[in-house]
Amino acid sequence: MKNKKLGIRIIGLLLTAALIFVFSGCSSNNSTSSNSSSTASKTKVFTDMVGRKVTLSTNIKRIVLVRTMDIYMLSSILGKELDTKLVAVGQSFKSTDIDGYNMFSKVYKNLDKMTVLGSVYDDAISVESVVNLNPDIIIVDKQFYNKNCIQKMISTGLPVVIMDNNSDPFYGPGKSIKMVGKMLCKESKVGEMVDYANQKTDDVLQRVQKVISSGIKKPVLYWECGNVAPDKIGQTDGDVKTSWGYVWDKLGADSISIGVTGQPLNAEKVLASNPDIIIIGGANWNPTDNIMRLGFFATEQSANEHLSLYTQRAGWSDLNAIKNGRLYALHYNLYGRPYGFAGIEEMAKMLYPTQFSDLDPDKDIQEFFSKYMEIPYSGIQWTQWNK
Repeated sequence: MKNKKLGIRIIGLLLTAALIFVFSGCSSNNSTSSNSSSTASKTKVFTDMVGRKVTLSTNIKRIVLVRTMDIYMLSSILGKELDTKLVAVGQSFKSTDIDGYNMFSKVYKNLDKMTVLGSVYDDAISVESVVNLNPDIIIVDKQFYNKNCIQKMISTGLPVVIMDNNSDPFYGPGKSIKMVGKMLCKESKVGEMVDYANQKTDDVLQRVQKVISSGIKKPVLYWECGNVAPDKIGQTDGDVKTSWGYVWDKLGADSISIGVTGQPLNAEKVLASNPDIIIIGGANWNPTDNIMRLGFFATEQSANEHLSLYTQRAGWSDLNAIKNGRLYALHYNLYGRPYGFAGIEEMAKMLYPTQFSDLDPDKDIQEFFSKYMEIPYSGIQWTQWNK
């Protein structure tokens, strides 16, 4: 019976898509409207970031995010409208990002009313549950494009749009914001916002290239995810083609983690490499565990107390990074968010403190929030160990 009901819904969707195609073909600009009714559907064809043609309503009212963390992007685009237009997310916002949930719930009162679909990471989203939502747009990052649940949504005729935040951590999020902003009729706002962030990013990358070209010795870096207690070793990211490995490589760091990704780096390798800089990735993954906690409700004092625990690891007191006070924490999810440019500024300061002493990422991120984010800025996204 369940499969029969799903089949009926799928047939209905395909018939609707066919009608849209017929009518949209009547317009040279790919937009359609019916003169017979003021409430008739209007549609437009867009190209997403993997080159797919997608027909969407020009008045999108029901949005599905399969990756919950993309709520930061959507909030920067929609502002207060997010509260009435976002109808479903993948995983529970409250359980996967407690800081974000607590901050966003101050502004958005319908967060607890959103449908929770399941984990796209685990390919655990039911297509039928998405069909039942009657979405106008389903926003999916490219990293999930080949998941079975996403491919089923596409073959069913659901309005799936693929963005791409991860292929280029520096500019990908901005391109995604511009694309989605255009689809949601927010081009003016997002254009200004992305241009602001890109200008800051351009400045950092251009200056980094000049520093590297000057022949300066590349700073030796050790990067570790702090989602476990300091008496354990968190995973590192050494793949220079993606994620944090790509970011550090682009910024000119000599990472000791190259070739090791998604697993801990051998403790002896860290000691033998004697890094100039150690950076611990932090977030509020779990409100009770002894982790490197950063975010909207973190404090300098608590972050520094936690960083001090890393200095107690065997042999670390003899490392150059510890002896010179170059132990830092940086929010692990920072680069994929609309304000990731400020994190890029802070990373440049961590790697080249003299050359980038004029930058003020704290000021810039607060300015960005006041201009473009619906939620206020608070807490800390990065810090340096107070030796």
